[in-house]
Amino acid sequence: MQYNFQMRTLNFLFIVLAIFCFVFDVAARPEYAAQENKECSFCHLDPAGGGPRNPVGQVFESNYFEFPEDFDPEAIMAEAEEIRQKLTTAIDIRTAYIKTTDVEEEEGAVATCTSCHSSVDSFFMMQGELTVNAQASEKLRLTLSNNMGSTLNMFATIDAIPKHLYVKVGQFRLPFGIKQKDHNMLVRQGFNLGSNKRDVGVEVGGSYKNLFYNAAVFNGGNPTIFNGGSALPAADSNQNKGWTTTIGGRIGPLRGGVSYLLDKVRDERQMVAGAFLTAAYKGVSLEGEFDFGGSFGVDESIGFSDDDIDSKGYYFGAKYRVTPKFIVSGRYGLLDPDRKVKGDAGQRVTLTARYTIMENGSLELFYWANIENEDRDEEAKDRQLQGTDQLILMSHFWF
Repeated sequence: MQYNFQMRTLNFLFIVLAIFCFVFDVAARPEYAAQENKECSFCHLDPAGGGPRNPVGQVFESNYFEFPEDFDPEAIMAEAEEIRQKLTTAIDIRTAYIKTTDVEEEEGAVATCTSCHSSVDSFFMMQGELTVNAQASEKLRLTLSNNMGSTLNMFATIDAIPKHLYVKVGQFRLPFGIKQKDHNMLVRQGFNLGSNKRDVGVEVGGSYKNLFYNAAVFNGGNPTIFNGGSALPAADSNQNKGWTTTIGGRIGPLRGGVSYLLDKVRDERQMVAGAFLTAAYKGVSLEGEFDFGGSFGVDESIGFSDDDIDSKGYYFGAKYRVTPKFIVSGRYGLLDPDRKVKGDAGQRVTLTARYTIMENGSLELFYWANIENEDRDEEAKDRQLQGTDQLILMSHFWF
């Protein structure tokens, strides 16, 4: 059997990350979810992870993402259960100053959080999100979040079988690949699966021993998913539902899995598939994801050969915790939106330094290096990142 390009790239990604981890002690302590050999629900209200933290997660965060030596999570949760409030809130605020390397005021272009080129340095409000969680009953929780006037999350979570099965109904971010907070990530932007995208549907998921899994059925065909729409999705008009699923597992410091999404847009079906792997050793963590997609007619069979794949993208990154308060990281991403167009692939290197200045606040410095393709043709000219770099100083406060 001959392996196509996607499978070779996927195998290479897994091999590189696996080798990095296994040359170290396999008993090494990984970060975050894998650090305590727990699932996301150990620290988060949402069993799928992300968002506001529960009392255990709050201790973890306030101690700079480590648990105190004498920490007893069961005692904390028991105490919190006795005094549990029916309503909890969380506020997340991010502001940024965006500076480009090529400023030409006469052009009048204003910097935004997703711009690849801008001619005016400016302050920008990146996030102003208010999240409200209401514990309606022992197994039912309601979540509502609004970001600067746009409703993001609005869903109910049913803890059907604790740790093993949850059901989420409403408007939420589709589960796919590694859960990322950065909606400016090149690959996620290309497939419109960034952290600012939402859809309406039903999601189920959970974990069993070292396995984790989820699946979602959603409206499908919405501009939110593939056409760069706003956070609030349009009404379902094609009467064909999209669906996505992820399955993966944990082995020591390794956490990996595969995701698949299928959606019907207008008179065609769009497919996105991906594989991801994360690993950690003490203060160092690695992550990588490879995604590819294709468009198929309603009567066509979905294939995975080179001829079937229209787009591909991948990213890999590394993070090092220098001190509990100071973290540096780097990431490389590549997205080829149309493999038939020469030189339209975008490449970006992102370097980040984060310093926690107080219990609920940090300063982050980002450097975006957009790598320009020299062999692009005229058809790709307007689709290619222009090679203009950006320096972003961001303040982040949460409560």
